Amino acid sequence: MRSTAERAGRALAAWTLRRSPAGLLLAAAFFWFSLQPSLLPRTWVLQGVLSGVLTAIGYGLGALLGLVGRTILARVRPGAVVVLRSRRMRLWLPGLAAVLVVLTYGRSVERQLWTYARLGVDAPAGPLLGVPLVAAVVLLVIVGVALALRWVRDVLARRGRTLLGPVVASVLATVVTVVAVVAALNAWAYQRTLDGLNSSMSLSDTVLTPFDPEPPESPYATSGPGSDVAWDGLGDQGRTFLGRRPTAARITELTGEDAVEPIRLYVGRGSAETVDERVAVLLDEMDRTDAWARRIVVVNVPTGTGWMNEQLFVPLEYFHDGDSAVVGIQYSHLPSPVAFLMEQDAAIVTARATLDAVRDRLDALPGTDRPLLVVTGESLGAYGGQGAFADLDAMTTQVDRALWVGTPSFTALRRTAERERVRGSRQVAPVLGDGGTIRFANRVSDLDGVSPRVTYLQNADDPIVWWEPSLAWHEPDWMDERRDPAVSPYLRWWPTGTFFAVALDMAVGNDFDEGNGHLYGTQPLDAWRAMLPPDGWDDAQVEALRETLRGVR
Repeated sequence: MRSTAERAGRALAAWTLRRSPAGLLLAAAFFWFSLQPSLLPRTWVLQGVLSGVLTAIGYGLGALLGLVGRTILARVRPGAVVVLRSRRMRLWLPGLAAVLVVLTYGRSVERQLWTYARLGVDAPAGPLLGVPLVAAVVLLVIVGVALALRWVRDVLARRGRTLLGPVVASVLATVVTVVAVVAALNAWAYQRTLDGLNSSMSLSDTVLTPFDPEPPESPYATSGPGSDVAWDGLGDQGRTFLGRRPTAARITELTGEDAVEPIRLYVGRGSAETVDERVAVLLDEMDRTDAWARRIVVVNVPTGTGWMNEQLFVPLEYFHDGDSAVVGIQYSHLPSPVAFLMEQDAAIVTARATLDAVRDRLDALPGTDRPLLVVTGESLGAYGGQGAFADLDAMTTQVDRALWVGTPSFTALRRTAERERVRGSRQVAPVLGDGGTIRFANRVSDLDGVSPRVTYLQNADDPIVWWEPSLAWHEPDWMDERRDPAVSPYLRWWPTGTFFAVALDMAVGNDFDEGNGHLYGTQPLDAWRAMLPPDGWDDAQVEALRETLRGVR
């Protein structure tokens, strides 16, 4: 009579013998790598999801490589295949890999504590047991889906063997299954999800609720007295932007100087049908408010939802005693990641049309009467705003100043700057020329002693900035260069794994204090102070403004 332990051992051995040895080896390796630190700390639930997905990918990749390797060896050295498929080899190699993972598991979890300590947050409780359990659940779901697809493929192959032969039927069944799955995911999951988001976000943009602010009472804001732009067509974010306009009295209270009413203008998607029509509406609003007579005109390119991050332009309103005009045009009502998938050209097209139109009007003014023209944007807004310029030289000559915050990796001009950086400068902080015209700053201290025309604020641990598809197969320069103090010294690149790990970091990018992840907080205040130093402002006034801005979203 066998004991329970003996029966379990035999069952485990039988299960292992039915699996691909190469698949089990790579599954163990990918599980181990999934535990390595990334840019930001993760909850153990997210860690378990990542571990489960990577383990499944590792097994699938290993099984494929094993099949290809056996096929090649069978033709070159048939005896080697016999050795590799022996019972001992198929049991001991995966077993050794599993033992190594167990022995290093605790150490891998401990390495993640460095990131928690740097950010001053408590490490999650229960990762030692929680992570494997969540990973197992995720792995079972993936395996279940894979087995169901394999069953469908086998059924198709069996039915086609009579007419097509076993090889052709098997290949064709695989192709049909893959095409059907991709088509189903696109039609039922991807497209319906996007359509649902589009419908719900569009509705929230055009339907007023009791929580919306009242239309402005000032003529210096869109939809205020004298404006023909409907309040309900501005979108939720546009209404919020206009409703938060600081008054001249509020500016004077902080600065102690006489101030004028700042101008804020916004055109929503619901305000006009086409980009050109929206730009025309904006120009009409600028004419109505005489925005051309202000000391500074700020074009802010919003994020996907139309959000105008006040941290990017409120400092300029205060620095210029309200003698400013901040303008923006909504190009989407979807969250930035979804907007990039569905309407990525809209950000660039709208930003280019807006800047061209405003610049043409300003160029027609006498030089002594012409206000400063500055442009700014965050995340997808930074992508769209930079897309309005043909190259880096155009960006430094066609506007007076530009501030980009959290620029995504797929932005063309940022990529150009990285390629053209001075030899020896790092990808996280590329230096162009003498570094005085275009400045990349990982923290506000990087702006000490300089007054650039263009500033890129990009935290070294911002996953929005550093994630890119090529992470799956190519190690980026920033991981091979001298590490920024904000990046874990234990972080290592791993094929496929780093791609998913940094992608998962994006889910928690805004969960920490300013200056970490994708949260920049009041850093634009310091950037504008460096680029356009305000007359008569001392450190106490700057800090008072910082307190006013702190927590503003």
